[in-house]
Amino acid sequence: MDRNSLQALAKVSIIEGISLLILFFIAMPLKYIWGYKIATLIFGSIHGILWLTFLYFLYQAKQKNNLDNQFVIKMVIFSVLPFGFIPMEKMIKERLEPFSQTAQN
Repeated sequence: MDRNSLQALAKVSIIEGISLLILFFIAMPLKYIWGYKIATLIFGSIHGILWLTFLYFLYQAKQKNNLDNQFVIKMVIFSVLPFGFIPMEKMIKERLEPFSQTAQN
């Protein structure tokens, strides 16, 4: 098991989740209410790169920690939902618990 890959996944999932919120709640209103099409172009591109980065880190964590497919599917579903990074963080912390318990002993 690799603690570092799970911690990296947690960080990337939060950054990706925040980029989704910026896209939904700032860039899309700028485009559809005020006509600034450039907002979704910029933030959509940034979010797309961050989502692909998240998928890469999820793949790495799956390989290094032998994560089950159900966990991976839930993570992908939560990654496309606004505020989905909150339950993702909880799921990752549950996977990190054995590491903190061994460090305390």
